[in-house]
Amino acid sequence: MEFELTEEQMAVKNAAREFAEKEFTSELGRKYDENYEFPWELYRKAAKLGFIGGSLPEEYGGQGLGCIEDCIGNEEFNRVDSTCASCLSGVGFAALVPKFGTKEQNEKYIPRICKGEIVCAMALTEPNHGSDAGMVGLDTTAVKDGDEWVINGAKTFITCGGIAEFVIVCCQTDPKAQPPYRGVSMIIVEKDTPGFDTSSLKPKMGWRAAPQWELSFDNVRVPLSNLLGQE
Repeated sequence: MEFELTEEQMAVKNAAREFAEKEFTSELGRKYDENYEFPWELYRKAAKLGFIGGSLPEEYGGQGLGCIEDCIGNEEFNRVDSTCASCLSGVGFAALVPKFGTKEQNEKYIPRICKGEIVCAMALTEPNHGSDAGMVGLDTTAVKDGDEWVINGAKTFITCGGIAEFVIVCCQTDPKAQPPYRGVSMIIVEKDTPGFDTSSLKPKMGWRAAPQWELSFDNVRVPLSNLLGQE
């Protein structure tokens, strides 16, 4: 079995190393970390070179690479500065949209992520259940009301939750499902949706440039078409 990197993977490795050594500094990482500041300028520079949309489809502006190439790039970023690297690798959940989403959802969100215009977040972790939705289910619920979902509940430790253009929210849509995870669905909630509020988790010991947030949903209404994948 061949374990050497392919020519394409070596190109990713070298490009990521060159970018990180040029753009990352400990002073820059410290500034973002101390100020709880997401590095938008750095994020957009990385996007211009294709690092943000590395594993996203080419038809929507991505590079169409695989997870191994993503890991190679992230490894090179972290070799130089883990604070800067953590912010650039935090968009991985965007890959759920091409994997499970509709054409309309992909066209709406993925090109903007690849351009570095927006970030997204994944909201699974809850105050009472951590990140395990498998055995106990979730407290956050989504109930159908006409042509809308009505979402109620809370999430915690959600990376980029307060700065994301949209959040992929894991909700219990069938409380009777066994095992409970079969009743969990993913629903897209955009920022500024009425009833959707965020509050930053401060202070933190570290990893502050990739800020984490508490999210609350109080009768949040979104279209049924915001379902990501199957119910």
